[in-house]
Amino acid sequence: MKISKIFYLLLLTLTTSCVETVVIGSLGGGVLATREKTLKSTRSDILITATLSTDFITHGLKNPGSIINFSVNEGRVLLTGIARDPMKAKRAQDLSWGALGVKEVIDEVQISEEGFKAKDISSAFYDYIITAEVEFKLLSARDINWPNYKITTVAGSVYLFGVVANDFEMQRALTIVSKIRGVEKVVNHLVLRDDPRRRG
Repeated sequence: MKISKIFYLLLLTLTTSCVETVVIGSLGGGVLATREKTLKSTRSDILITATLSTDFITHGLKNPGSIINFSVNEGRVLLTGIARDPMKAKRAQDLSWGALGVKEVIDEVQISEEGFKAKDISSAFYDYIITAEVEFKLLSARDINWPNYKITTVAGSVYLFGVVANDFEMQRALTIVSKIRGVEKVVNHLVLRDDPRRRG
């Protein structure tokens, strides 16, 4: 029985062309979730991620002074984090646009003239906790297709990135996140399933 389930899941993963398949939990009683993402788009995003991961480290965008992060979804790049030097934030933009396959760059990097402080470590910890709770709340909501979301939190600001089926799902997600303790602001970069940017 377990072998047949494994075969079924592998077959579904290999033959699905319009969605990316995600398996959660054990095969015996797990849940099958899907991302609305083509295999071609998935491959492109992996290449973009690999390129930017190397470039950001090489150009000093990942250190205590400036921690600039990125998320990639269907060729869209969301930049978040804190930069002490505005030129580093600009460099993150340039590197992102230079990666093959990038269609859009969204710059949400916060510029701070203050030097690195010990409180930045505690702030990063609380951001991690908020992100984990957001992910759990979206996972628990039956009317939210949570695999389509990427969540980032910076200094209490939660960034939602990904694809939603309709306006109802978008508003539902925004409402859920806004009620979570510690969330100071919700920044919406979700797009609708039929948004032209997904085909651009």
